[in-house]
Amino acid sequence: MSFAEIFTVVVPVFLLILVGYGTGRRALFDAGGAQALRELTMQLALPAALLLSIWQTPRHVLVEQLPLVGLLALGFLAVYAVLLGVLRLAARRPLRRAALFALACVQPQYAFMGTSILGGLFGTAEAAVPIAVAGIIVNVVLDPVVLILLGMPEHPEPGAVTAGAAPARRPVLATVGGGAPEAAARPAAAEAGSPGPRPSVPRTVGHALREPFCWGPVLGLVLSVAGVGVPEIADSALSLLAGAASATALLYVGVSVARIGRPALSPAVWAVSLTSVVVLPLLVYGTGLLLTSEAVAAQAALILAFPVSPVPLMFAARHGSAEDVRTIGSAVVLSLLLSFVTLPLLIELIG
Repeated sequence: MSFAEIFTVVVPVFLLILVGYGTGRRALFDAGGAQALRELTMQLALPAALLLSIWQTPRHVLVEQLPLVGLLALGFLAVYAVLLGVLRLAARRPLRRAALFALACVQPQYAFMGTSILGGLFGTAEAAVPIAVAGIIVNVVLDPVVLILLGMPEHPEPGAVTAGAAPARRPVLATVGGGAPEAAARPAAAEAGSPGPRPSVPRTVGHALREPFCWGPVLGLVLSVAGVGVPEIADSALSLLAGAASATALLYVGVSVARIGRPALSPAVWAVSLTSVVVLPLLVYGTGLLLTSEAVAAQAALILAFPVSPVPLMFAARHGSAEDVRTIGSAVVLSLLLSFVTLPLLIELIG
């Protein structure tokens, strides 16, 4: 694929994000409208697209994705654990801040941007499988673990800087790759209050499994493995709903960036952004070449190469300090701007 062909895939995605940004700046979408875009994407359109694509995928193709599952688990979970340890032990950051910043480094917004870019590169059906695999890993494992860490009491050392905000009264698990609810834009101090119960593993995992973004691909997987064909009526109906996924997702990305505002270009913001869109995908790609095939390495690297997801921003608003909210929100914006250059270069690099 030539560089011109790569830009043919990437540029329309960013143009639609720019349209969303413009509507956000002109306040054509208020907080409720932006949330409606997110819910339409994550609760209806994207689950329908993943369900249909995986349902139509032959069983032997799904079995061949096991190396991809392992490589994505390495990229999300193992790298998160390493970053958490470095931030906590070497940089001596408070637990909540370390958990939030490590999450911002490894959780991209592939669910919103991936359907367009990966679909343009690999085809819609081929792109659905890695997106669904990543969604299950993050929703069912990574985000619940982070919420458990954020609910743990802090034990600051003398002179250490604390995260500064009390834990939220109730745990909230956002769907992967989705934007934060509008409450994420408020300072964390607004969420302060008496500490509530610590989130439990069964509760957070159960919440994740109730999300259509999780059970939709799982249902498609079950139907595909069982050899159940897609009825023509179901195919037509799901296709109509799935057609809205890319457009509404990209519009929401632009609107959410407009609501975050101008980024603060601090060293921490640069570190999180560059780790997300450069270091992590290259690390996973190199590891994939050693452990699996070039095709699997390319898919995993591109899943991890998208900008920082707004989900860590939501977690920061509920469990972190106002400084954490500013830093992660700025990283969301800066990583999006950087990805306009880094994504085409990475696609060119991996062929």
